[in-house]
Amino acid sequence: MRFLVTLITCVALLIGGCDDTPKTPVRLSEGAVMPSITVTDLDGATLNLDSQRGKLVVLHVWATWCPPCREELPGLDRLAKSLDPQRYTVIGLAIDEDVNLVREFNLKYHISFARHIDPEMKVANMLGVTATPETFLIGPDGKLVRRMIGDQPWDTPGMRQVLEQAYNGQRGKSGAYW
Repeated sequence: MRFLVTLITCVALLIGGCDDTPKTPVRLSEGAVMPSITVTDLDGATLNLDSQRGKLVVLHVWATWCPPCREELPGLDRLAKSLDPQRYTVIGLAIDEDVNLVREFNLKYHISFARHIDPEMKVANMLGVTATPETFLIGPDGKLVRRMIGDQPWDTPGMRQVLEQAYNGQRGKSGAYW
């Protein structure tokens, strides 16, 4: 019996070793340079986040099946529409498997920024996403300024201040928004 368990474990490790996705999620620390990330939109076009250098990138990982995500997305959409596009980019990255479900969700709730999808969770796994929603504030220099787990009060004056601080490279003090 012990031999059989060892054999099955070895076979599983060998098969798993053929996959080129990271096995151990990267736990990026604040201040670290973000890895090169390419996201795919709902129509199949790609965007490399390196092309957004000079802006604060709000990379928001979410899912249609996640209740806190559904609650906060309208507020994040309102915020995204009000931000200066020369200084900020808001990217919604759904981890759903069904692109049509994400399209329908966006239409139903009038969400315009959440147009990217990661059905195999390659980007989410690379970033070590542990929960949804999870948001990465990536500074204009390409470094991780802040990692925010859980839903946030996006369309509030306090959050605007947080984003402004992040744009300026300030990590901020611990508080309700961090």
